[in-house]
Amino acid sequence: MAMTPADSSAAVKEQVLVIHEGDLASAVRMLAAAKILRERHRKARITLLTDDAHVTLLKHCPYFDAVEPGLGEAAKKGFFERIKLARASKFDRVYDLGSGEAGRKLRRTISLSGGKWIDAAPNPKKPGHPLDQQAAALGRAGLGPDQITPGAAAPAEADWIDFLAKRSRQLDPAYFGIHRRYALFAPAGEDVPAKDRWPAERWAELARLLLAEDIEPVVVGGPATRETGKAVIRGAEGARDVTGRANLVQLAGLGRQASCVFGEDTGLFHLIVAAGSPGVMLRAGQGLDPDSAPRGVETTLVLHAATLPDIAAEAAVQAMRAAGGFTRSFAAA
Repeated sequence: MAMTPADSSAAVKEQVLVIHEGDLASAVRMLAAAKILRERHRKARITLLTDDAHVTLLKHCPYFDAVEPGLGEAAKKGFFERIKLARASKFDRVYDLGSGEAGRKLRRTISLSGGKWIDAAPNPKKPGHPLDQQAAALGRAGLGPDQITPGAAAPAEADWIDFLAKRSRQLDPAYFGIHRRYALFAPAGEDVPAKDRWPAERWAELARLLLAEDIEPVVVGGPATRETGKAVIRGAEGARDVTGRANLVQLAGLGRQASCVFGEDTGLFHLIVAAGSPGVMLRAGQGLDPDSAPRGVETTLVLHAATLPDIAAEAAVQAMRAAGGFTRSFAAA
C-alpha cells in the first residue's frame, strides 16, 4: 500500500515522506540525501515511497522508519483518490529525491493536502554531480549550506550493512567460500552491447594478475553476467564466480570487506563503492563525465579509452595500486 496513513502511535511525531524512483545507481546516490534527512529529522517518522526494484535492499537502511513500494501505482490513481490518500497520510513534509513523472503527479495532491513539498531531485540537464545538487537543494530547504563546492557533498554510504552482517552469516564472505583477500569484479551484463563491454578475456587476464598478487578474483552480478563469470573461471584457475547467487544485501556485504572492486558503469559498482571498497571503473570514451562517477569514502578511479578493449588489464592493476585497493586487509565487518 502506498502513502499509508499515520498510525496513532506515530501521530504525535512529525511525518516525513521521501519519494524516489530510479535505477540502482540512483538509489545508491539517494542514500546520501537520506542520511541528511535522518540527521535533521531525528524525531520524525520517515517513510520512503519508492518503486519495487530495490525495496529488499532499502528496507534495511536505518534512515527510514518504513519503506513502501508502489510509487508508480500511487501516481496512477485518480486525482481525487490521490487527494484522499494524501490527506489521510498527514505528511508534514515530502522530499522528492528523484521520482520523475510519478512525483510530478503526486506533487499537486500533496500540496493541496497541506504537506510541504521540497524538490531535491538532481537535474541531469544542469551541471554538477547529483550528490552536490541534492545537498545544495536540501541546504536551500534549511538542512545545511545552500552552496556546495563541487565534490564536497558527502558520499553515499552503505556502512550500515555491518549491522546485518553481524546477524546473518549469509553476508559473510565465507558463506560464498571466500577465506582470504579478494577483489570483486562487477562487469556489465549481456544486456549491454558487446562493443560497450570490457571483453571477457580481459576480465580473465585481470583475474590472473590478481591471483599472482594472492588476491582472489570474485565475479559478481545478476544472471546477465553469468557468461562473463564462466569465462573468468575458465581462464583463471582459482577465480570464483558467484554471479546470480547473491542478492543486493549480500553484495553490499561482500563489498564491505573486499580489498577492491573493478567494474563498468553499473549500479552494482556504485553499491559496492558505497559499501566502502576502493574502485576502478572502466569506461569507453575520450573524456570522463565527472558528474556521473560514483563517490565513496575510499578512492574511485576511472580508466577510459576510445573503446573498452583498448584498456589493458595491466593498466587496471596499476590504477588500483594508486587507489590503494591492494593495501586493504581482509577482516570481518
